[in-house]
Amino acid sequence: MADDKQPVELSAEDLAYEREREAARLDLLRKAWIARNQIYKDLFGEPSYVSPASYAPPSAELDPDWVPQGAVDLEKARESLQKSDDILSVLKNDDDSQHLAVLAYGPDPFRPYWTYVTAGMSSPWVQSEPGEVSGFGCELMIKCPTDNKWAPSILRTIALYVFNHAGTPSPGSRMALNASVNAADLKKNNQSLLRNLLIWYADEAPDAWYQLPSGGFGLFIAMGITDRELEYAEKAGKYGTWVMEQLLRRKGYNQVTDPDRKDMMADADTGLMLVGIRAYAETFAENESAQSEESVDDKGL
Repeated sequence: MADDKQPVELSAEDLAYEREREAARLDLLRKAWIARNQIYKDLFGEPSYVSPASYAPPSAELDPDWVPQGAVDLEKARESLQKSDDILSVLKNDDDSQHLAVLAYGPDPFRPYWTYVTAGMSSPWVQSEPGEVSGFGCELMIKCPTDNKWAPSILRTIALYVFNHAGTPSPGSRMALNASVNAADLKKNNQSLLRNLLIWYADEAPDAWYQLPSGGFGLFIAMGITDRELEYAEKAGKYGTWVMEQLLRRKGYNQVTDPDRKDMMADADTGLMLVGIRAYAETFAENESAQSEESVDDKGL
């Protein structure tokens, strides 16, 4: 049976065009890496370590022999570049610094916990020119009481999900892990009750939205919660994630994911705390609705 996927040569003009686009993509990729790395330095300082250790700016040099993979004509050349399996295959390889990395920052007087931040989801992997959004438009972080292996593992899992399904986590999102947050820690006998994540605005990234030469990206925090906490957040409606984030603050956990903590829903004082938090959320919702109606009325006059 004939192989329909056998490539044919592009015209010299089309090949030159594709090479120009690829050179522009590599240049933009490098500039975005450098800019994001500077943003991280401004926000967090120097990392204690990075995984992979070979984390470095990607090269902007185009291989003299580069041709679009699997190209059969101009349109398929572009499609081949954008849908290349190379991105996903390298993402799964911890030895490649050009794709997904996790930067770890140790505690300091202002941050008495470990902070882990992804670098790669906002990279302009298939862009050859700036856009409104860079790459998949976000990077995620997680904070923990101690240095560990499970936090980077969770961040990588989320990142691979984003790359595979093109879904971008945003503040307010809730994600079920179907496993404990510390499942990657094989030395720990007791698995954590935290089996889900909340995505919210990170205290350490007050601007939330940051600009790269390739476009903007959001830097958000992932926080671990229990099944019962997730259930309550789901039932709380539009502001469920905010309600649970506020409960974490009142309990003293703030945005730190402590895998050893207990289920907050089992605490005797949780009910009263939630009454106050929900009342504030409902008042805010009512005011928001009233302002929206006033805006509609004004437009109708």
